[in-house]
Amino acid sequence: MDRLNPNDKQDIVKEELKKLVYENLISESIYQEVLNGHRQYYNDLAKKERIVPKEKEQVEKSVEQPIVKQPVQPKKEKKVLTPQQIRERNITWALNLGVILLLLGGLVLATSTWETLGNWTKTGMIALVSVLFFGLAWISKRVLNIEKTAYAFVVLGSLFLPIVLISAGYFQLFGTYFSFFGEGRYIYGALGSLAILPLYLYFSYKLGSRLFVWFSYMTISVFVSFVIGALYLPIDGFYLGLMVYNAVLMFGYGYLKKHKLLQAFTKEFIPFIQANLILSTLFMLFFSNHELLYSFNLMLTAVLYLAMIYVTNQKSYHFVFTVMLVYGVYQLIEFAGIHEVGNILYALLGFLFIVIPKWLQDRNDLKKSFQYTSAIVSFLAFIYISFEGILLRMNEASIVLVIAYIIISLNFLFLSNLVKQRLFMYLSPIFMVTALFEIALLGEVWFGYEKISLPLFGLNLLLYIGIGCLIRTSFFRVIKQSTRDISSVIMLICLLASIQSMDWWHVATMLLLLSFIGLWMEKFEDRPPFIALAPWIHAIGIALSIVSLYASFIYWDWMYVYIFPLEAEGYVLGSLVLLGVSFLWRYVKQTEKFKAGFFSAQIIYGYGMLLTIFTEEWMRVIILIGGVGMAYLLYRKTKWSSTPFVMSGLTLVSYFALLIAVHNYMEQLPDYFNWLQFALGTVLLLITSGFFNDKDTRLMKAYQWVGHLYMPFALLISLFLYEENAVWSFLVATIIYGVTTQFIKHEWLIRTFLYACFTSFWSVISLLIWLIEYDSYSHYGFLITSVVIAFFYYISKPEWNKRITYYLVPFSSIGIAVFTGAYPIDLTMLVVTILYAIGLLVILHKQMWTILNVIPLMLVFISTQNFGYERLGWEGQIILIAAFAVILIIVGFVMYPSIIEKSSSSKLQLKTIDWYSIVGLFVLFILYEYSWAGLWTRLLPGILISIYIVLQRNRIPLLSARWFIFAGGIYLLQPYYVLLDHYALPELFERELYVLPWVIYIVLLKKIITENNKALVNNIQWVVLVIVSLLLVQDGLASNTIYDALIVGGLSLASMVGGMVYQLKSFFFIGAGVLLLNVFLQTRPYWGNLPWWGYLLIAGSILISVASYNEWHKQKTSDGKETLLTKFNRKVVQKVRKWE
Repeated sequence: MDRLNPNDKQDIVKEELKKLVYENLISESIYQEVLNGHRQYYNDLAKKERIVPKEKEQVEKSVEQPIVKQPVQPKKEKKVLTPQQIRERNITWALNLGVILLLLGGLVLATSTWETLGNWTKTGMIALVSVLFFGLAWISKRVLNIEKTAYAFVVLGSLFLPIVLISAGYFQLFGTYFSFFGEGRYIYGALGSLAILPLYLYFSYKLGSRLFVWFSYMTISVFVSFVIGALYLPIDGFYLGLMVYNAVLMFGYGYLKKHKLLQAFTKEFIPFIQANLILSTLFMLFFSNHELLYSFNLMLTAVLYLAMIYVTNQKSYHFVFTVMLVYGVYQLIEFAGIHEVGNILYALLGFLFIVIPKWLQDRNDLKKSFQYTSAIVSFLAFIYISFEGILLRMNEASIVLVIAYIIISLNFLFLSNLVKQRLFMYLSPIFMVTALFEIALLGEVWFGYEKISLPLFGLNLLLYIGIGCLIRTSFFRVIKQSTRDISSVIMLICLLASIQSMDWWHVATMLLLLSFIGLWMEKFEDRPPFIALAPWIHAIGIALSIVSLYASFIYWDWMYVYIFPLEAEGYVLGSLVLLGVSFLWRYVKQTEKFKAGFFSAQIIYGYGMLLTIFTEEWMRVIILIGGVGMAYLLYRKTKWSSTPFVMSGLTLVSYFALLIAVHNYMEQLPDYFNWLQFALGTVLLLITSGFFNDKDTRLMKAYQWVGHLYMPFALLISLFLYEENAVWSFLVATIIYGVTTQFIKHEWLIRTFLYACFTSFWSVISLLIWLIEYDSYSHYGFLITSVVIAFFYYISKPEWNKRITYYLVPFSSIGIAVFTGAYPIDLTMLVVTILYAIGLLVILHKQMWTILNVIPLMLVFISTQNFGYERLGWEGQIILIAAFAVILIIVGFVMYPSIIEKSSSSKLQLKTIDWYSIVGLFVLFILYEYSWAGLWTRLLPGILISIYIVLQRNRIPLLSARWFIFAGGIYLLQPYYVLLDHYALPELFERELYVLPWVIYIVLLKKIITENNKALVNNIQWVVLVIVSLLLVQDGLASNTIYDALIVGGLSLASMVGGMVYQLKSFFFIGAGVLLLNVFLQTRPYWGNLPWWGYLLIAGSILISVASYNEWHKQKTSDGKETLLTKFNRKVVQKVRKWE
């Protein structure tokens, strides 16, 4: 309330007092007394507030203000509109929408007769629209007292004034000379601008509007443009005139900005001059004829933007100044014939922006901006001259480019010393490297070498050592680190280029030099990551140089070198040499170099092992066995827990390599060896683990783990290659898993190996069935395995029973599913499937896992359905499925007192679920698939389901029994609709027979609900009645007979009468709505012929009338008078609101 102004508070008090008068709670005299007292209070408060600020100013002058911290800005709260503001907003929207509809209707009316109107009439109609808006503004201001709406209509009327002038010129109302296309069009435009300028200036002062200030500025600019256009100057002269006009505006602003009468204009000058200057610049950029004069205009405009910095106090204009100046210099170089030294001038342009801040001594804040600008311009100059050198000179060497790059590099070096910016410290050596690249290209011309990668590597090596390490001059000190980084990157690129071109002796030379760079790096680097990286660069450089030398000296055939450049032997040799060097470093007590060499040798030897795939078989075996030895050295050095697994994995890979060599050496091997060769890999690993039993526990466990992890893959490979003969491998696996189960202690490992043993045993049984060629009985493998596992279940201890159950239940479920999918199915198969499921259900009940009963029950149902489909007719299928459902429901009734029983320990957990009854209901719904053969088959499912729902009334404690009886009755609608569909019904009553029962059910629903659910049922009643009404109306419209109209009208009238008698809103209002709709549709021929634009005029008039009446009603009620609308609200609307 404190945020409201006094007028809003008075309106609120006035409205609240009126309500009290209407209810006869206070008299009219009390109303006037309170209202006058409230108004007098705010008048006195306003007088006090005029006096208090003057006293505060005198006190503040005499007392020194203490320094206080600036309070935290509170969060802006969302503005809450008062009732008066909401009313004004609604009236404004209604007026605006009404005006839009009137304009649209008038526009359609005018356009339909536009060609027949005269020119004066056309312009007059446009002027009439402007007058209409001004008239509405006067009404809104004087009559309705809405300031914002009046202002909006004034703006609209003002916007139509230029349109009136344009239309007058277009239709040549003032002659051909002062027309849109005449010779005096510029003079006409200037005079028209002068004609409407006073009106815009008047509204600017009268309304205090920023918008009309902008209208005035734009009108002045248009006037100046037309005056310059009337002089018929060349296009460049025209834009020169615009720039002079902008300069005059800035000068005038500096002279008049403190004038009090012009404050409204001076406040908006800065954004206007910015927009005006930007638009003038854009037009100048797109339209020009003379290049040299164009460059002069560009540089003059750049100076103008530099002046804008002082006018607007915005240093961001230096960006535009920079762009315009650079573009002007480009135009000057391109069209003044100085191309030869153009690249050097572009490079020197960056220095210009470093010098400019020296001329601006009082603007220190611009120094940093121009320094960054110098950097950007220099970088763009580098891109331009490089791009020009590549495209125009075909990347030929040029001394001019060398000089330009050196200048740019020195520029960034100078900036690095001024700004201390890390980016500049790196850009300077980048341009030095670019200059070295040009020098290398010149050397290619002077000395005739074929490739520049090695010379460029050498030049960057000298740069790394010279500037990056040895030089100590303070001017170059800021780029020592960046020079080392950039030169290192370029040397790496040269190395990669030589590798790509396979110049292996070049690569070996670079790698050897790179290893020495690692020693320099360790001495001169001060960054910890690079210090730590130096020994690794040294070690890797030595090893890979050996690899490259091996590739260059061993392979003399160039075709072989290009196809197979690097082989495993080279990497193995390089790793062994590096291993020896690392031990030498350990001998001289260089620990870091020893570690880097040792681990690098391990990595390179590992990569060499990867390349053995292209090596001869026995050499591969030797290298892989050597890899086991290298892994053992790594384990002895590091004691890493993962290294034993690498060692055991390499042992397995060596075994595979040995198998490949043996198979290639020996043509024939025994069949049993082939069947067992993959499983023997696990046996080998487990036997090897036994050798480490007393020596090293980690190695023993690693070999055991790898052996067991490998076993499943060995079994899959054996099964894929040897099919049913893989039974022997699975038998070995069953024995291994069974024995392992007896020696382990962890529960998850016991379960893993136990379940692996069961799975392997099932595989043995299934493969044996395939081996003896009983393929059609392969599904009995599940049954046999389940029986054997069940036998162990009954003879085992309780802790083993739980373990076995977790495997037996899902396995048996899969087995039943396999039996269900077996084809063909006969009575024996069905009986076996049922017995299989009964056995699983017995175990589930014994383990109290009855929540999973749904799985075997659904599978048995599928088997029963398949049996009926294959062996019985459709009547037999229906009887069989119905009998199966009834049996399940009876079993559920016998075994469970309720369908769902919650656990006593937790409300969220379920103790039991009667899946027999649930599956029985599902089977009853399946009967609908067979309801195509006769009426009784269509009626049977609905009747049985209704009986089922009623029978469950006492089996779900969460719901009352009457809800089940009601639901059963609702479901009887399905057989009812079947009967209606079966017999032919009169068309006149067919729709009513379908939809009216829903009204009866919704009435019955209200009788059984409690008070808590009344609101929900009332909403449902509304929805049902609306849908029923729409269906009946649609039926009446489709037939379009008088009888349907009488039926719909009679039902609507009955609904209204019932709604009034029982005070039900839904029946009354829906009946009244349908009745009115019926009358509306029956009288359509009378109102359907009105033109559509007539509706727009009617709607606009109604909206304006309603808005005006609303304001009139508000004024009448504020005077204490009662209108017809108030009486109707009190006597009718308030009583109807009390209905249900």
